Amino acid sequence: MPPLRYHPGQIAIQEEAKTTHIAERLAYWVGPVAEFAQGADLFLLATANPDNTLSFTVLSGAPPLVEVPNESSRRIRHQPGELREESDLCIRFKPGLAPQVIKPTQCGGLAINLAQARRARINGLLTPHADASELAATETFTLCRKYMAPSLPLDDAPHLGPLTREPLPLNDPWLANVLTRAETAFLASLSPDGGPDVAHRGGPPGFLELDAAARRLTWSEYVGDGVFKSAGNIRANGVMTLLVPDVESGDGVELIGRGEYRNLRAGRNQRLDALEQHREDFPTQGVMTCEIRRAVRLRELIHPRRRLGKTAITSRSTVDKQAPQ
Repeated sequence: MPPLRYHPGQIAIQEEAKTTHIAERLAYWVGPVAEFAQGADLFLLATANPDNTLSFTVLSGAPPLVEVPNESSRRIRHQPGELREESDLCIRFKPGLAPQVIKPTQCGGLAINLAQARRARINGLLTPHADASELAATETFTLCRKYMAPSLPLDDAPHLGPLTREPLPLNDPWLANVLTRAETAFLASLSPDGGPDVAHRGGPPGFLELDAAARRLTWSEYVGDGVFKSAGNIRANGVMTLLVPDVESGDGVELIGRGEYRNLRAGRNQRLDALEQHREDFPTQGVMTCEIRRAVRLRELIHPRRRLGKTAITSRSTVDKQAPQ
């Protein structure tokens, strides 16, 4: 697989945030994606609809939830031209445990284990087969451990959700309660060439703010690795769906609309390191503002989860703790 290639929306934000040097270096980083995929207890998939919106399907339960036929699939580069190991990666889903597609479909994937603070992006082509659907990766990389609220599924059986989708008014009391408690969300965006992407978003309870009357959703984007993959996609075309799971009930909500990202940490010296230790747990990098066009309640999206007592790794944690492991 080639290194990541950044489009103008991502490059513009990297230049604003003074992270161009970091992004160029991370374009060649992947890490142990196959290992993270096999250890995930949530596997989120986003696909595009005919109306250019994005919808989620989520596989939950005890790992391993997926098969990785070639376990050595791993590509690591640290500098341009410095290749340590490279091979293709394919994720296999058993019958009934993948989104319903009738032909090869571009798909954004995120394998994540919240208790272990491990996550990996796996984007590619989802192809249905009689025995097992497969996600052939075209873009893979592991990410840092920050901002993940630790939790465990209460059921080990593999579960594909949601079971049903229902329109939901933005002033629904259940929705307000879910957003007030939420520490975990997932952002689906769309690259200019039509490739879906899924990213984790986490923060303290209340970090997601919905003005139902104005149909406006906002949240702070905290300091990350400096690549701005999701924010750059949204800068390019505005397409976004935010999935907010209710970990207590297992239901969830998709907030579908158009987003706009504004960087707030400009005018600084060029950042040299992807991971930095800050004095704050949640230092703000920018703000995401979204016009929500519709909300959908997802019944039985995931297994209910138990929040663990330990605190999340944040930007105040040491760099060693923040790094993928």
